[in-house]
Amino acid sequence: MTPEDMNYVGFHIYSTSEAGGKGLVQVSDPLHLQILKGLGNRPMSTTEISGLTGKAQSTLSVHLDQMVNEKLISSEYDPNDSRRKIYSLLATLVASSQEPSPAGLELSKSVFREMAGARGDYHEHMVRAFSVAVAASGLDIAPMMELMGYSVGEYMAEEINSNKIEDIIRHVQDFYEINNIGEVCIYTFLPLTIIIKDNAKSPGFVVPSNSYFCQGLFRAVLSKLMGKKYEVTRSEIFGTENDYYKFVIELAP
Repeated sequence: MTPEDMNYVGFHIYSTSEAGGKGLVQVSDPLHLQILKGLGNRPMSTTEISGLTGKAQSTLSVHLDQMVNEKLISSEYDPNDSRRKIYSLLATLVASSQEPSPAGLELSKSVFREMAGARGDYHEHMVRAFSVAVAASGLDIAPMMELMGYSVGEYMAEEINSNKIEDIIRHVQDFYEINNIGEVCIYTFLPLTIIIKDNAKSPGFVVPSNSYFCQGLFRAVLSKLMGKKYEVTRSEIFGTENDYYKFVIELAP
């Protein structure tokens, strides 16, 4: 399950801290999830939200007011038409629910066993154990991991004195190698396609959070150094041990 797929029965967790809200807000109403997903792409008017959801504006009014009060979204009058309200996303998606995985829970037990015998690499095992156990239990933290990767990438960009793709990739490759995270290589330049071989393996169970950390990091580094916004347009996890991440990064439209 990916954070883009919001059509399953479950809930999403949004952070409203930066918007002055109460912190974490759980959203499970399908209509609210649909509105949040739409506003994640662009601000919209009530008419546009009505077209997106198929709900009458009179029906939407109560829901939109509730979401504004929860600091999930904001509203302001269109400067060109005072009768028209424009809604924007305020909160940040950090996690979502997913089906628990028996295979993942078995894998987490094997990782815990490795932790018990760790000699000098306990924290490395801890990171892997956390990501596997959380996903196997039914919580997808890929959105949060992507945000973390983006934050790391923003600071990393300050250390790179070049805006050449080759130099940027080389710096990230060194970062992954020095920290024993994995191997980074360029699959193609047009479009820019990255393949990462992660040292963390998860046979029989896909853990997307690690891949999303990598995606966030690359998006931030490229966006900061190239002065343009980049986004991941395609991604996949493959390999018998689900330890290969492949994603395409392109300029945002």
